[in-house]
Amino acid sequence: MISSNSTVVENDNLVSRSISTKSLQEQQHKEMVDQTPLFKDASHLLNGLDTYIVEAEDGHPISLYGIHFTSSNTDSSIDINVDIDADADAKHIHIDGGKEENNTIDNANVTKRRRPILMLHGRTWSSVPVYHLLGGNQYDRGISHHSRSLMEALYNAGLQPYCMDFRGFGGTPRDSTNYVIPNRCVMDIECVLKYITNKHNHDDGTNMNDSIHYLPALMGWSQGALVAQLLAQKSPHLISKLILYGSIYDPLVSYPRQPLYVNNNRAFDSNIGDGDGDGDGDGDGGASRNTKMIENTFNGAIEDFTVEGSIPPAAAIEFAEAALSSDPIKAQWHYLCQFNNCDPARVHVPTLVVAGDQDPYAPLRVQSELFTNLGRGADRTWSIISDADHAVHLLDGGRERFLNVVKSFVDNGKKGGNAACM
Repeated sequence: MISSNSTVVENDNLVSRSISTKSLQEQQHKEMVDQTPLFKDASHLLNGLDTYIVEAEDGHPISLYGIHFTSSNTDSSIDINVDIDADADAKHIHIDGGKEENNTIDNANVTKRRRPILMLHGRTWSSVPVYHLLGGNQYDRGISHHSRSLMEALYNAGLQPYCMDFRGFGGTPRDSTNYVIPNRCVMDIECVLKYITNKHNHDDGTNMNDSIHYLPALMGWSQGALVAQLLAQKSPHLISKLILYGSIYDPLVSYPRQPLYVNNNRAFDSNIGDGDGDGDGDGDGGASRNTKMIENTFNGAIEDFTVEGSIPPAAAIEFAEAALSSDPIKAQWHYLCQFNNCDPARVHVPTLVVAGDQDPYAPLRVQSELFTNLGRGADRTWSIISDADHAVHLLDGGRERFLNVVKSFVDNGKKGGNAACM
């Protein structure tokens, strides 16, 4: 009996230490996120969003953003700046200072039955200015024109939208490499997709074996569409549908590989690095690498708006200011040769290819090549939005049409083995 009691006490201590370690790690993650430009200097851009931290495979914190989700969170994430409503059935997370509109909040069961969609940003800017421009109650800042938040628009259309930041963008801290690596982005997305799926799993209340599992749809914009395509090729079981929006895929473009030998002929893995995690091939843990920081510019933020009359000057300026606030320093992509693995024929989930007809980065010739070569056996849809360029979802003439196309595609069509509801 004494031995047994001693074992119990030891196990209790182990559990206590485990909980303490987890709490410490969560606090460290929150402190890292709080120091990002988005949370430190531009938290007003998060107004109206639910904000989560999802732990990546290597333990790095990834910032995920949702909207009006009323169900309790899973253990794989922690919440940022949460307020608890004692009268609610579950925890509702929102950024401090956000205005909660009671008439837009569903109960937990209704929310869970909304089809989730995860959106990925492009090469330069965080998901928050890209997908939540002028959202929440930012009207209080004296802005006269209306919200251009795709997060709000998708939610109002009946979906449950999420967006995330890759490492070094917006609210996700940089890692030790200081680089954005495509394959690492894919692994981070896998963790986020599993987290979202877990949030949307629910029992129908009649039989414990009759659970309905909602797999998220995945949308990538611009260079983010390449990352989304890599995910669909590698882990199609994690998504219900794929949306390649303004994809810069081009079969004629081949990104150069990294040198096989550098610094005293030391070889390293071009997929990750040389083993020290800094991606420079010298095995020094990054001590000798002096990464040059490049500032983003106002002109760079508004260069995607090219069609005259498609967006008011005030809205374009608001986007540029929001983008520069969230990402003042340009994130540096590395190992772009990993995008050479993008092969439309290896995509076997229902896929929507959508772009503006005047998108300079996604010409119709290349979009046709992408669409035509998608894998057989799954629904495919190609939508061309007229009088629109790269940022269709922000344009006066394109936003509603883009929303309708995405909403219809996510809700309808052949479900197959990767159904949104299986």
